Amino acid sequence: MRWIACESWWWNPATTAAVVLVSMVAGCSHDATRRLDRMSEAYRAAGRYSDDARVRIRYRRGDSEVDHTIPYRVAFERPDRIRVECYDAQLVCDGEKLRAAVGGVPGQVLEESVKTPLALDQLFADPLLRSMLTEGEAGCPTQLALLLADDTVDLVLAESVGSPRVAGSETVDGRACARIEVDKPDGMLVLWIDEATMLLRRMALPTKAYAAFLSSQLGAVSGVEVVADFVGASFDAPIRGDAFAFEVPAGARTVASFEPAQSPDPPSDLVGKPVPPFTLAAIDGAGVSRESLAGRIAVLEFFFDGCGPCSRSMPIVRAAVDALRRKGHAIEHHHVSIDGADVTDEAVRETAARAGGTAGILRDPRGVAAAAFDVTSFPAVVVLAPDGTVADVQRGPNDRVGEDIAEIVVAIAEGRPPRPLVEARFERRLAEYRSTITDAAGSGVAAIPERVIVPRRQADRFKLVRAWRTDSVDMPGTILRVDPPDDSEEGAVRLVAVDGWRSVVELSADGKEVARRELAIPRDAAAGFLRTAVDSGGRRWWLCGSVGGQHIYVFDEAWKPSATYPEIGGDPHAGIAAAEFIDTDGDGTPEIVVGIRGTAGVHGVSLDGRRLWKERAIRGVVAMAADRPGDDGRRGVVVVDGGGRLVRVAADGTAGSPVPVEPGSTGLGGSGSLPIRSLHGAPVGVTDAMEPTWALLAIGGASVGRNVAIGIGADLAARWNLPLPDGLHREGPVEPVAWADLLGSRRRQWLVAAADGSVFVVWDDGGLVGRYCHGEPILGIAGYVHAGRPHVVLATRSAVESLRMEDIALD
Repeated sequence: MRWIACESWWWNPATTAAVVLVSMVAGCSHDATRRLDRMSEAYRAAGRYSDDARVRIRYRRGDSEVDHTIPYRVAFERPDRIRVECYDAQLVCDGEKLRAAVGGVPGQVLEESVKTPLALDQLFADPLLRSMLTEGEAGCPTQLALLLADDTVDLVLAESVGSPRVAGSETVDGRACARIEVDKPDGMLVLWIDEATMLLRRMALPTKAYAAFLSSQLGAVSGVEVVADFVGASFDAPIRGDAFAFEVPAGARTVASFEPAQSPDPPSDLVGKPVPPFTLAAIDGAGVSRESLAGRIAVLEFFFDGCGPCSRSMPIVRAAVDALRRKGHAIEHHHVSIDGADVTDEAVRETAARAGGTAGILRDPRGVAAAAFDVTSFPAVVVLAPDGTVADVQRGPNDRVGEDIAEIVVAIAEGRPPRPLVEARFERRLAEYRSTITDAAGSGVAAIPERVIVPRRQADRFKLVRAWRTDSVDMPGTILRVDPPDDSEEGAVRLVAVDGWRSVVELSADGKEVARRELAIPRDAAAGFLRTAVDSGGRRWWLCGSVGGQHIYVFDEAWKPSATYPEIGGDPHAGIAAAEFIDTDGDGTPEIVVGIRGTAGVHGVSLDGRRLWKERAIRGVVAMAADRPGDDGRRGVVVVDGGGRLVRVAADGTAGSPVPVEPGSTGLGGSGSLPIRSLHGAPVGVTDAMEPTWALLAIGGASVGRNVAIGIGADLAARWNLPLPDGLHREGPVEPVAWADLLGSRRRQWLVAAADGSVFVVWDDGGLVGRYCHGEPILGIAGYVHAGRPHVVLATRSAVESLRMEDIALD
């Protein structure tokens, strides 16, 4: 229901370009648009601004009325002093430091130096702070966009239906205001603009989708209103100097990035045991080994290029080591790069220098030493004692690593064993974690683990070598492999890639651009996913849409628009969750099955856009995949509902009972169900006669950002699991799973693009063929065979490239 979603519009150039087009179509000659322009100009020219704004949410539920108010206030002085109190977040810049706190992460204060002049990208650089400030009932604080963005009018008009209009004059807080109305698919946005000062005095937001959401959660509600009142808004009122002061609460610690509560790792089994054998080469000077470090205290700090937490940890470790040395402790300190051999020594040296590293640099390109110390997440610090034992192993982000190192070094110097200290530290951190979770309960902010892109590295059982790369796809996204009608026509394999939000590019198997098409979809629509199928007459069909969008769009083989579902102009809904071509009646021609969030359920649709059936018993569709075909050729879908459970929907739209995925059945241990977040189907499985059969792969996890791939059986029970790296795909609407026959057998493989930039190649029974690390975020993935050679094709932020699989060594 947000009319300005800061986390998307300023972050994504494609979205900004789209809304510019919207404003051009709307027509700036209208009086309403001129008033919006004048309002935008007034805010951008203002030297200061302040208000005591608040958002009021009202609705009726049965015989009771809900009415509550939340803060939405801003004070600002150019170029770089600001105070924001919004929802459960507080942000202050005093001209030198930016500090922020959010209710979901008690005990932490974000602190960083201000970059002048202040811009939105700094205010929203921290993902958790951005989420807190932009995902409330009224979205991003409107004042921020007006004061700091250049294209605010375009954003107001984005997704508008028709042109804005002046609907008369009204008085707000004793001020004469023009009432500007903007029709949106979700309802009407109304702005009250002060006729004299051009200040925004009040804003009423569209509420249809929000009302539907509340009804799905609470039961039927009515009379939903969300109104922001910018009480006391002024360009001239003096602002007290202490408005830009931030007092760090007692007991809180300052952090460079909010760190959602995470359960601490138990003490390493290596602590107190002999140092394992290892040898590391140095960039400058002599290398080190277990033998060369014997008799000394040594700190080994593992890092790699592109590791954000590593860059934050290095200065902390350096300061701790320097302080200990000043106190007379003799310590050897080494940075250990696990970057692959394709990363030059100079690049490694520059990475360490940027992070403030001053110690000697060692290379561990194959991760041998890291494996010896059981280092699986980064940054990591290993402390070695003079007696030849491991004193401490710390893995993952930890802004208290400096004090931890100091505690261990002092204990070693005093002759105390480190193991009890490490165990006591774990118990303290575990108690802190439990306390933090309790304090944050009900805050609405999930503890999302930080994503770390791992360095480029080849798999153990195969090698991926670049076959081609194309830069012609400006903003790569989903990649779809299109097989020829006759499987023997190997050279006719095509790849179709989404470029930005409204274009698709067809590539040949050797990477040449064959065609580019601008999609005939409405100006406020986007192609976040793409599907294709062939009917009984051999004609190809296409459909596209976006998760959260209002419609899916169907095209014939010439990319001529064929249908839109639901029809344009209908009631808005909570957003598309998924759509698939599925031959539900078994006649060889596909139908379309659409899953919609909220209360709309699952719909069966013909190729010409007619609804064939509707199943509303499933609430809150999250994801969906085609089910295996029946003996009569008919097939339905398997749906993930709002509770993360699996629901089988038959070919006629009849839904079965929800089936929770039990973690014990996957070998994950624990009790209760494991929520599923995405679902994928493909002919990957095999029979005893090596005939391919339909298989399902789910991605789930106990919490957001904790990931595991789960093989789903015909009874919707979990058959196997494969843990995946933590984190979320943050680059856009990524479809992380594809399938292919890369290995020359009748048994096909799943390709899973993980959030850390790695690709897992997995057999249908969950066996891992290998894991390849690409070294950068992956936005799209596919696999195909060309000229007898298997290829994995990846889309990244900069290009689409195909990697040929070589040196395959399977059991």
